[in-house]
Amino acid sequence: MERILAENVKRLCKEQGKQLKDLAASMGVDPASLTRTMYGNARLDTVEKIAAALGVSIQSLFEQADDEKVEGYIKIKGKIYQFYSIKELKTILINNISQNQLIL
Repeated sequence: MERILAENVKRLCKEQGKQLKDLAASMGVDPASLTRTMYGNARLDTVEKIAAALGVSIQSLFEQADDEKVEGYIKIKGKIYQFYSIKELKTILINNISQNQLIL
């Protein structure tokens, strides 16, 4: 469960253009406390603060979206990319492979 919380918090921060230290500051907590919460020892009041600071429901912090049920690595032209969702994989492919190569 902590892994899902951590992934969702990082994803939401990325989508909102925030860094974890910015989120911690808006919550009034130390960045180290936020990290501990994300990776274990999640207290309900801290999770509530995270949700409020990100403008999402508590439930959404623990949901695993369908497009996030995939993760892995892909090697393109000798460079290795890591992805955590289908959306990230698509972005990697679009940015690194020409249209002619995408047509199989």
